[in-house]
Amino acid sequence: MGSSHYCDILVLFYCGTTGDNSSELLGSDESDLVVIVWQLLDLNQNQTGDIHYIYVKPSNDFCLRKEWQKETNITSQTLENAPVFQDAIHQFEETLRNELNDQGRTCSFTLCTDGQCHLRQVLMPASVWSDTTLPEFCYSFFDLKKEFRLCCNSMETDAMEIYNENYADTRTPDSVQDMLNYLNIDVESFGTFGVDHVRRMGAVIQVLVSERYGHVFNAPERIVARLDTGPCMTSELVRDDTVIRARGLPWQASDHDVARFFKGLNIPRGGAALVLNPQGRRNGEALVRFENEEQRDLALLRHKHHMGNRYIEVYRATGDDFLKVATGTSCEAIHFLSKEGDAIVRMRGLPFTATSNEIIEFFGSDIPVVHSEEGVLFVKHPDGRPTGDAFVLFASEKTALAALGKHKQTLGKRYVEIFKSTAAEVQQVLSRHMTTPIIPTMPAPVPLILPNNQQTLMSPHAQISPAYQQPITPGCIRNCIRLRGMPYSATVEDIMNFLGELSLYILPNGIHMVLNQQGRPSGDAFIQLCSPEKAGIAGLDVSKGGCHKKHMGERYVEVFQCSGDEMNIVLMGGTLNRNGMMPPPGMAIVPPEPVPTAGSITAIPAPTAPATSPFIVQTPHGTLLMQPPVVSQPGIPTLQTLDLIQAQTLLAAPRTAIYTQPTFLPYAQYLPTPPVSPSSANPIPATTPIANLTSPNSAAPAGTNPATGAGIQVRLQGMPYNAGVSDILTFLKGYNVNSNSIKLLYNDQLLPAGEALVTFASLEEAHRAVVERNRKLMGNRYVELLL
Repeated sequence: MGSSHYCDILVLFYCGTTGDNSSELLGSDESDLVVIVWQLLDLNQNQTGDIHYIYVKPSNDFCLRKEWQKETNITSQTLENAPVFQDAIHQFEETLRNELNDQGRTCSFTLCTDGQCHLRQVLMPASVWSDTTLPEFCYSFFDLKKEFRLCCNSMETDAMEIYNENYADTRTPDSVQDMLNYLNIDVESFGTFGVDHVRRMGAVIQVLVSERYGHVFNAPERIVARLDTGPCMTSELVRDDTVIRARGLPWQASDHDVARFFKGLNIPRGGAALVLNPQGRRNGEALVRFENEEQRDLALLRHKHHMGNRYIEVYRATGDDFLKVATGTSCEAIHFLSKEGDAIVRMRGLPFTATSNEIIEFFGSDIPVVHSEEGVLFVKHPDGRPTGDAFVLFASEKTALAALGKHKQTLGKRYVEIFKSTAAEVQQVLSRHMTTPIIPTMPAPVPLILPNNQQTLMSPHAQISPAYQQPITPGCIRNCIRLRGMPYSATVEDIMNFLGELSLYILPNGIHMVLNQQGRPSGDAFIQLCSPEKAGIAGLDVSKGGCHKKHMGERYVEVFQCSGDEMNIVLMGGTLNRNGMMPPPGMAIVPPEPVPTAGSITAIPAPTAPATSPFIVQTPHGTLLMQPPVVSQPGIPTLQTLDLIQAQTLLAAPRTAIYTQPTFLPYAQYLPTPPVSPSSANPIPATTPIANLTSPNSAAPAGTNPATGAGIQVRLQGMPYNAGVSDILTFLKGYNVNSNSIKLLYNDQLLPAGEALVTFASLEEAHRAVVERNRKLMGNRYVELLL
């Protein structure tokens, strides 16, 4: 032999179940383990020892099929009197070590099985079900099938011909019986379940290690005993044939629970990633990555196996699916996850003023946080404001389970929720909160201040500066549509596909994705089309050739025709449906001034626009170059159209196009979900606050409702539906809030939504209200305060 064996003795090992016992499907039906058979084989002396077997008592409600009893000669009475799994494993280990001691010498040993399933698919899952700790030697083994293939590939041609001249099949043998036929060996059968199989395995191995073949057992396989919860890097190459999607997980399941479900199959570092929904909550799915395709295929055989009393569905997935969930770009998350620690918990509902030391004191010395203050990671908004969430690192899962006992205990004046968490959840949550928005926020088209000289004006090198404009170009022309109820993952491409041929009539920068207060997709979008006729077609029911209630993915989407003015009113809290348009509470619409003569456009001048410079206005019909205003009536300037600029991608429109903007009563614009136009050329930096999308120099006019003007807004949720302004004033007594600071919110049916927006004079006052009044009762309902 060119090299020595990895160990002195092989322990030929066999597991039998009450279900399918074929080498490919063993353990796939989640049947109970009922027999363990083993035999020692001395590799140096090429001798076998006695065969031993232990029956194992199945679960309490086991029922044996008559066909199985006839095939195995095992009766229900035999199994009823057998030891339970934990005791059987102890007997197996004790008997094995006693026999090794009888060898009279120090011997190393390793298990050897016929394929992967005996250990990975039967013994390991059985240890999870019975909560049994297996001996360390159960986590390494030789696979006889792989060793035989390796030997066949390296053996000499003349030696092969001696042994396989009577073997008609030219394929490499896949079963022990095929190996015996290939080697032209006969083994007498005694009809004892499991025992005959081990005897056949011993006969094959004795031939392989003989002088003629000289095979060496030197590279055993390993079974990973515990999950490595470190981060998965975006630079890692993840093959599609190593990933599965598990569906139907209990909501409180952690990555360790997922690893236990797949125990016996090796999951690389950070390879178990729980999936979160758009609201940041777990959706009962996980993406799991395995070491190789073989173990991925074994994982697929656990389809509809049980985790507790729930069955789990297992499907194929791709490497891209896994990387989208398991990796992130947050350096803080990667630094946090790189620290030594085996378990993570997520805290939710923390006071915004909570510190790392307060969290460490909250858990106390009995539940130590590893790495002290560095073992606590706060989740913050992009502007640095705390979200009330934090992740805490513990040394072991046992300590983390003890931490869960603090669930709903009070920290400061708030009770705190505590959940098991994962490395992937840390990555997802921080990527969502600290990188905002998910859809890049783009500025709305704005008028540009240009030089007086028209030749210089048209030069591509002209110096320009932005001026104030509303988020969506105002106007009463109903050439726009509102999409409501889109999937949160919808993209511009999805919208284009949804509209079909109508997408050809979308104006440049005419797709406005609407975001919520956290800068995340709200499921709404506004689309600007080239004409009201096209918008009207899109608003027709899908049965009439339109797009209303047409499906985008698995969701049907509502489509409403509207104007630019109506789009802005919706963004301020108004209601738009097929019954018409309703302004937000507190807003009254003043009828527009009479439409001026053709060739001119009436508009409210931008506050920062100079009185003498030409400037550009983006309209749904194109980009218009405007003359300085000429006052034709007191207080109403008239803008003369100079020319229509033919930009590279702009649609031309008739010069007589009339674009009129109604005037409103003083009302500070409320933008809970600022629009973006993904095709815009100049994105706003990620650090730009949403509030800065409006004019930086514009101040709230006198008389403006403070609920949506300057100050810090707090949202009240869960109020009684009959609550009024006086109830809120009583609820917030002592916080310097008046009736003008409160705005009640209504749903699409103009009924109270049980929510309100309250504006506080300072951030400190708002924080104090949230800390002291969150989850306090208003009537018979507790109210949540969200900053």
